[in-house]
Amino acid sequence: MCGITGYLNVNGHPVDPADGTLAAMCRTIVHRGPDDEGMLVMGPAALGMTRLSIIDVKTGRQPIGTEDGSAWIVFNGEIYNFQELQEQLVARGHTLKSRSDTETIVHLYEEYGVECLRFLEGMFAFAIWDHERQRLFIARDRLGEKPLHWGVFGGQFIFGSEIKAILAHPAARKELNPLALQKYLALEYVPAPHSIFAGIEKLLPAHYLLVERGLVKVKSYWEPAGYPLNLSEGEAAERLVFLLGSATRLRLVSDVPLGVFLSGGVDSSSIAALAAAGRTEKLKTFSIGFADRSFDESEYAAEVAHHLGTEHEVAVFDPTTALENMEELWQVLDEPMADASIIPTYFLSKMARQHVTVALAGEGGDELFGGYPTYQAHRLAALWKMMPKSLRQGVLEPAIRSLPVSHNNLSLDYKAKRFISAVEDPPVKRHLRWMGSIPVTEHARLIAPELITIASEDKLYPNLPVSSSGGASSRDIISTIMQVDLATYLADDLLVKSDRASMAASLEVRLPFLAFPLVEFALSLPTELKIKGMKTKYLLKKAMAPQLPRRTLARPKKGFGIPVAKWLRHEFKGVLEELVCEEYIKRQGIFLWPYVQKLLSEHAERRVDRRKELWTLLMFQCWWRKFLGS
Repeated sequence: MCGITGYLNVNGHPVDPADGTLAAMCRTIVHRGPDDEGMLVMGPAALGMTRLSIIDVKTGRQPIGTEDGSAWIVFNGEIYNFQELQEQLVARGHTLKSRSDTETIVHLYEEYGVECLRFLEGMFAFAIWDHERQRLFIARDRLGEKPLHWGVFGGQFIFGSEIKAILAHPAARKELNPLALQKYLALEYVPAPHSIFAGIEKLLPAHYLLVERGLVKVKSYWEPAGYPLNLSEGEAAERLVFLLGSATRLRLVSDVPLGVFLSGGVDSSSIAALAAAGRTEKLKTFSIGFADRSFDESEYAAEVAHHLGTEHEVAVFDPTTALENMEELWQVLDEPMADASIIPTYFLSKMARQHVTVALAGEGGDELFGGYPTYQAHRLAALWKMMPKSLRQGVLEPAIRSLPVSHNNLSLDYKAKRFISAVEDPPVKRHLRWMGSIPVTEHARLIAPELITIASEDKLYPNLPVSSSGGASSRDIISTIMQVDLATYLADDLLVKSDRASMAASLEVRLPFLAFPLVEFALSLPTELKIKGMKTKYLLKKAMAPQLPRRTLARPKKGFGIPVAKWLRHEFKGVLEELVCEEYIKRQGIFLWPYVQKLLSEHAERRVDRRKELWTLLMFQCWWRKFLGS
């Protein structure tokens, strides 16, 4: 696991080996790899990396080249089938200098060129400088577990695992991207290929990039797709356990200590059960607890840990800890992110890092097997629309809006008010509204007119079927929504959160649910095997029932959040008053104070729960202060 960075003079002029730019870029991402550093300057290319040693600790140093030195690689990630691939390479006459998965990739490239990607199972972002062809080849894994950013400034192609590495190059600019600003405010994150900085892009998952003869070309190499399977319910459950078990075992290969994040939910509990099976030594598991009972899941995690016989560690997360960790995170984050769970994820990563260097986690289970309450809400939306309009708009909606505000986790009033806020919209647009923060329709009241570039949710993800499925069955709608989440929320929010929070603590996180054979299997299953009536994760729960406590399978999903609504009124009030106040807002010139003031007063007086809007604004302000403001 590493951080990678580098640059290429597009005009072909050689890089000066004495130039300290590459070393400065590497220093910005040392948290991603504190164990080692490597750099290569060859002709017009400069490649650098910082290494967190996981596999082949002694001899897996980077950059690594082919036998004749014609191609060199820097790599971030893990290739889980590298041992099998190494055997094939040796049989084809290659000589390997190490046991590392990194060297496997560069020899595969030597054999197959860009087609090497179809052989790789794992999480990765890498850059290969092909000196013979004078070509830079960059690629990112299928689901987007590992990040890769790039930009062209002053005739130089610059890339990095994190944006800060690009900004360390003297040619790069720090400038707000207005389109990304609006997308962030609506979605709570900046979706790829955009970044919050103008001129810097994210390479999309399952894409590769070539810089050759002065041109930059970006292409897709894999589409997540399923093919209908003729399996009984029992056969599907058996296949699921086999694929998830295989993916988990592959991700247990490590030359350093390893554990599992355990929330007590079905996904993480399934990973822990499969990881613990057949081990001669106790598996280490980690969770956190909250004093606020509506957010706390630690008792469920403890029950699963006891059931599996793991060595379990728990740490308590409170407002003071949250503020401290938020400040630490902003030393690492390069973009605003309004998913507040990144803070406890970072705290959990730091706690786990005291015991292990690698942790397995359960991201992806909800999107693949139907775990989110919003999927249930889409089924309720179909029933809602069957009721007379006069009843909906004249009786039910006013009654819901009059419910007293509760700041508990997923309280009834919060869920009901979110539901009616977008229930009349087409399915995908409705879903983005439910999951997001500040609707695009409100941006004209919030953002300075000169920064408005989009006026409709349709532009948030232009390639999504935002207006489709209007007459489709609820089953087909949910299938579409799950694929939308896989391509958007998972890739652009959850995986970014997982990567930044864990790597800020120099911890590698592996995600068995995102093994692409399992992904393709999940996409081949009918929706009714995932959500049966209103029961979520039906097949996964059935498949894992023999290995997990009954209460784990029966309890509703809670989610990994923090009491943002309460803390904004009390413990976080100071930082909110500092960065989201009239003086700062007017001096900044981005947001319109009357609308911000309305959000603040409604939340403070508990007239409307504005946790999402205010947290989204606060996280942007933290970013602005660090990079562009004061």
